[in-house]
Amino acid sequence: MKFVYTAAYILSGLLFLTALLGGGLMRPTIDSLSEKTIEKAGFRKEYVESADKRIDDLIYKSKQIELQIEKIKNFFSSDKIDETKFARENNDMIKRAVYDPFVKAVNYVYRMMFGFAGLIFLCFGIVFQIADSSMTLRRRVKRLEEIVAARSG
Repeated sequence: MKFVYTAAYILSGLLFLTALLGGGLMRPTIDSLSEKTIEKAGFRKEYVESADKRIDDLIYKSKQIELQIEKIKNFFSSDKIDETKFARENNDMIKRAVYDPFVKAVNYVYRMMFGFAGLIFLCFGIVFQIADSSMTLRRRVKRLEEIVAARSG
């Protein structure tokens, strides 16, 4: 019986640590678990990256059109055009605006679930320890009653 409540306490502590450290030390593990969960739900990271790439392509094409317009405007002047403003960029708009916050939300859900499971195992450990202590106390009292009965009779 002692093994059962000791195991429950250890498991409870591990679950609480996972819940508390899920935003720091355990973050890669929790992120991976969240991403797998989201992927099983049908929201794949590849889809988000593909959509982000398409958006980046459209932005780049519009910048190239804008660069050509600037070149035409400056055809007769001696002003230099800063072409670094028109370079290709990876904005990851959907990833930063939708996917990453969704992963964080699922992280919080998992952390709350781990905390709740830790609380449940802590309660089981307490119940088993109380039951073990009660049975031990009953055995001691019964033995003392037998000793007292043997001496008096």
